[in-house]
Amino acid sequence: MGEPRVHPPSILKVTATVLISVALIACGQASGTTRGLVTSVEGDLEEVTSFFVLVEGDELEFTPSPEGDYDFPLSHLREHQRTGEPVLVGWELVGTVRYALSLTDG
Repeated sequence: MGEPRVHPPSILKVTATVLISVALIACGQASGTTRGLVTSVEGDLEEVTSFFVLVEGDELEFTPSPEGDYDFPLSHLREHQRTGEPVLVGWELVGTVRYALSLTDG
């Protein structure tokens, strides 16, 4: 009877661990507040389904949260897009969707 044999980790386990680590690092923050310029508004005149904000050279997509606390109707985002006035967005990342929780003139 010799010593117990130690099995090296499988390539699949190592690869999975590395990919999960990279994904977690890439996700960065899970929530926060950001200030930027509205570059695009998706949806019709009455309902905004998503909007994009330029923040430090990156364009971030936000989906309005049904429980959001907004200082103005979401359709006002088109005015911000037209005038170039910034907005302040409080957000939370859930899976791959960045939800807008609060929105004010910025």
